[in-house]
Amino acid sequence: MDLLIIVLRLVHVVFGALWVGMAVFTAIFLMPAVQEVGPDGGKVMVALQRRGIMTVMPVLALGTLVTGLWLYWRVSAGLESAYLTSGPGAAFGLGGLAALAAYAMGMLTMRPAMMRVAELSQRLGKAATEADRTRVVTEIQRLRVRASLTGRLVAWLLVFSVSAMAVARYL
Repeated sequence: MDLLIIVLRLVHVVFGALWVGMAVFTAIFLMPAVQEVGPDGGKVMVALQRRGIMTVMPVLALGTLVTGLWLYWRVSAGLESAYLTSGPGAAFGLGGLAALAAYAMGMLTMRPAMMRVAELSQRLGKAATEADRTRVVTEIQRLRVRASLTGRLVAWLLVFSVSAMAVARYL
């Protein structure tokens, strides 16, 4: 029994399940609902940010990625080419690449957009004129669309990743 492998797999699977579940829920249910309610959706985003979602999601993602890379390194005997080209090696590798791409998109596009939406939403109540308010609402909507589109792509990449990993050992 290798305790390190057990701990790595436990963290990888639990963190991965939480990351994928939160990403899919956000893309399919939360973001469309926030967009549907208009400017009041900003209040929800501010509340989520206060509860730490912008910290929790990257931590879950990083925990998943780091443990996944460590497991892949160990299982492949240091990235030995025979394993990498095998059915399981290729499936785990493609799943890992999809998860890395999802993380990069989330951190470089989605997270900054949502942080800016939360910031603008707080400023919305303080808008001096109707023109200022309209400008802020327009910017919030633009950023929400960007985050929503990126969120759907991230969710699909993560579903692909989980699917590849679920079947890899049988290929």
